[in-house]
Amino acid sequence: MKITTPGPWHSQGRYIVPADNGPSIGSAVALKAPSLKKQPDFDNIANANAQLMAEAPYMLELLHRCLPFIEDANEDPCYKPDRAGALQNQIIALLNKLD
Repeated sequence: MKITTPGPWHSQGRYIVPADNGPSIGSAVALKAPSLKKQPDFDNIANANAQLMAEAPYMLELLHRCLPFIEDANEDPCYKPDRAGALQNQIIALLNKLD
């Protein structure tokens, strides 16, 4: 089992912090490379990235909750089994990486 900071998390600007407002567990950046000249709003990009990362514990929980429905769909003749099965395999592979 991987050791992680338990959720929920939220963002404070570009920082990701646990719900108890403890120390920051990460931060997001937006690279200021010459190839990104058309993206001048680096702070807003970093803040938006932090908001997305802060939702990771919730997204992981949703994957766990969705998997039984995908497994049921894989057995239901109303769905194309190859599509439901492929999605089921992708979710299981991702959960195995994360859990």
